[in-house]
Amino acid sequence: MSVAIPDANSGIAGIWRLVSYTRRYLDTGEVRSDMRPNAYIMYSPGGHMMSLTVEENRLPPAGPVVTDEERIRLFNTIISAYAGTYRIEGNQVTHHVEMSWNEAWTGTDQVRSYSVDGDKLTIETTPRTAGTDNRQFINTLKWQRTEAFPMTTPDANTAH
Repeated sequence: MSVAIPDANSGIAGIWRLVSYTRRYLDTGEVRSDMRPNAYIMYSPGGHMMSLTVEENRLPPAGPVVTDEERIRLFNTIISAYAGTYRIEGNQVTHHVEMSWNEAWTGTDQVRSYSVDGDKLTIETTPRTAGTDNRQFINTLKWQRTEAFPMTTPDANTAH
């Protein structure tokens, strides 16, 4: 599969650490800002991306062998984890999910609005539910760049 190379002017290439996370419920307008997950998102100059978001204060297993109860607890504290390719169109970034912690996402396109201001990235999701009830919300995630990638155009023989 070939990957569309993102526009170098988008400024999105790099590794970003989450610094702020808010959720606005569409039915009431209520805004939650008390959730503080740990997250990184990475956008390569060549068009690949990965994202990992977990709840804060996750407890490690008690020992080197993880019990079934610990495995379930750890899985349930993954908010999202996925990887694939991305493309930029205007102020939208579309993540084409090739693998995910939630197999329902594999093969889907996850569309986000985004803006980059220097080393600050803001991403806003489309309306969604948490899967635990039917309330729709929009998440706004603010990121700080932790590593920049030089924008280079991959050799045509190395593009996937």
